[in-house]
Amino acid sequence: MKNILIISASAGAGHTMAAKAVEQALASAPHSQQKYRVTHIDLLKYSTLLYKTVYHDIYLYMAQKQPLLFGYIFTTSDNLKRQNRPDFLLRLLDTLNTRKFTSFIKEQEWDLIISTHFLASQLVCDLKRKDKIDTPLLTVTTDFGLHSYWILPECEHYSVADENSRRHLTASGVPSERIRVLGIPVGPEFARKKPAGPIREKLVLAPRLPAVLMLSGGFGVGPIEKMVASLTAVRSNFQLVVIAGKNRQLLSRLRQMREQLPFKMIPVGFTDQMDEYMRASDILISKPGGLTTAEAMACGLPMIIVNPIPGQEDMNSDMLLEHGAGIKAMHQVDIPHRLDQILSSPQKLSAMRKNALALGRPRAAQEVAKLVEEILS
Repeated sequence: MKNILIISASAGAGHTMAAKAVEQALASAPHSQQKYRVTHIDLLKYSTLLYKTVYHDIYLYMAQKQPLLFGYIFTTSDNLKRQNRPDFLLRLLDTLNTRKFTSFIKEQEWDLIISTHFLASQLVCDLKRKDKIDTPLLTVTTDFGLHSYWILPECEHYSVADENSRRHLTASGVPSERIRVLGIPVGPEFARKKPAGPIREKLVLAPRLPAVLMLSGGFGVGPIEKMVASLTAVRSNFQLVVIAGKNRQLLSRLRQMREQLPFKMIPVGFTDQMDEYMRASDILISKPGGLTTAEAMACGLPMIIVNPIPGQEDMNSDMLLEHGAGIKAMHQVDIPHRLDQILSSPQKLSAMRKNALALGRPRAAQEVAKLVEEILS
């Protein structure tokens, strides 16, 4: 039996969701119980309080309150790494704050390590450089673009989101035979065929009225109420579903304001039925997080892009715009006009849906599982 370690990090939901998707795909592979013993850990639970704060709390704060500062840090750190500037202090901080993690890895024999976060891949590659372990590493990237922290000579296998990411890695010196373009892993429910009609009936949506889905992220952050209120300026008829995530106060406020709106609005809290809400919708209004983007494309759901975090979400946004699967609202006051543009042109909406569907890789997790079997065989 092969011993597999999957490492994610709860710095934003995407890394963990991608890792869980791979874990589920491995569990559903033929004869998996006889072939694999899979352990999935959160890197931050094996880190110091400092790193838990930096990678979770401070990340969330900067993404919401200080996006320009986050973008500056993202770009500066990327440029410094590409210039091969010394980063001894950062590596020392990583080592000191993740001793529990590295001890855990060294204490057991692993046949394969799968990472969905750059810090985990960096730490594993550091152990490989020091000859502390010789376990092969599969790095699964979770955005449509790459920060230089993902580029590691010691990593034997990569699964990337798209062809542009593959070319980026090869141009950065990673041998092409180490890279597979498999997409961003999404949950197995996105690979199942589900007609939109019965789902709309289940979710109490009007069958023929265009449905708009608005996401606030798993933590329910962002100027959601203002965006909902701004949609009163939309001239086209539509219905709206708003996912408030884990923010119960936001959900309560949305419920209070729905009676005052000229359109039907359904507020929803945290849900594990995201695939059904996406399949039942015609257009998505959201930040372009890596997993959100991958899930939407798997459902053929085009996006109105709002408030991308400078850095990785800008890359995701550029990909959507380049392929005609999204349009960007430069400011939240532009959202009603952009939504009207789409809803008033069925031909435009149809073309965007086709473009989104062409980008979708609903079986990415299953393809990663096949790659794992190939590596271990």
